[in-house]
Amino acid sequence: MARQPGKRKPRYTVALVGDGYTESIYFTDLRDTDRPEGLRIIPDFPGRIGSFSGVLDRAMALKEDFDRVYALIDMDAVIAQNQQLTYEQHKAVAARGGVIVLENNPCFEIWLLLHFRQTGRLFHNCNEVVRELRRFIPNYDKSQRFLEAAGLYHTLLPRLEVHAVLNAQRLELDRDAHDLLYPRAEVYKFFEWYFAR
Repeated sequence: MARQPGKRKPRYTVALVGDGYTESIYFTDLRDTDRPEGLRIIPDFPGRIGSFSGVLDRAMALKEDFDRVYALIDMDAVIAQNQQLTYEQHKAVAARGGVIVLENNPCFEIWLLLHFRQTGRLFHNCNEVVRELRRFIPNYDKSQRFLEAAGLYHTLLPRLEVHAVLNAQRLELDRDAHDLLYPRAEVYKFFEWYFAR
């Protein structure tokens, strides 16, 4: 049977699992903006999964159906609830299962902030990051309505490689010498792979 025109099967599939609207909407915007050839990107927001374990479990469940699976973990709740040991154990199981775990400390918004400035500030929670982010995106709001209208990936794309990725990479230098609250945006690792593929 001849292949139907316009029905190309994607060569590579990627799932990105996060526990919030922000991550899902951001990566949906990436998919819709870039429309990457031969790559199917599925942002996964499993709803009220409640914790890092829900994100990691969902990511592990998707691993059989996707070539690459990323789990986006906001570290603020892990740290605030003193769950670091349990998290590290669960993370190790997920990593052995092929899940790529990307930590954001305290939350995904640190990645957005790094599009505008380098920072080593110790943020205690996501609200502190949002307040700082509003210096650059004055009306920033974590609501689904705002995030969908803002098109943050598309809007911030000119600053992604030259600012956000480089700023996030700098945060990893000598990481062990820093406080537990030291910011982190491992989302940059996805973009290193994405741009190099």
